[in-house]
Amino acid sequence: MIKRILSFLFGIYIERTFLVIKILGFKCKFRCINQLEETCDIHNSAELKRKGTYFPHPIGIVINKDAKIGHNCVIAQNVTIGVGKYNTERNTNIPEIGDNVTICANAVVIGGIRVGNNAVIGAGSVVLKDVPENAVVAGNPAKIIKYKNR
Repeated sequence: MIKRILSFLFGIYIERTFLVIKILGFKCKFRCINQLEETCDIHNSAELKRKGTYFPHPIGIVINKDAKIGHNCVIAQNVTIGVGKYNTERNTNIPEIGDNVTICANAVVIGGIRVGNNAVIGAGSVVLKDVPENAVVAGNPAKIIKYKNR
């Protein structure tokens, strides 16, 4: 519906991976970038989108294909979620991210750790240990700086 309206009013529409603008009967095509798929390494992006994961600036994000990410998370640019130190308690070396977690720009979350629900990971943080629910962590290595709602 929106495509039809834009096409009718302005001669602007999407055709495959191109933005097409019709000017006086001539078609001008501009290659579109599907930023998430073309600039990030996320194997399960369709599943994450279904879970309500939001990528406000989808550039340079790397998420291990086996990482577990909860619902309604926000993952900013240049975030890495991947393999690290093996956790014998959980039998894994891949992080598990809870629901409603915000991971700010340039953060690194690695190893067999668990990030609790409603946690916030500050920009540039390196998370190597578990993060409790409602915690705000920052730094390298990341440390708890406060708890939300306290």
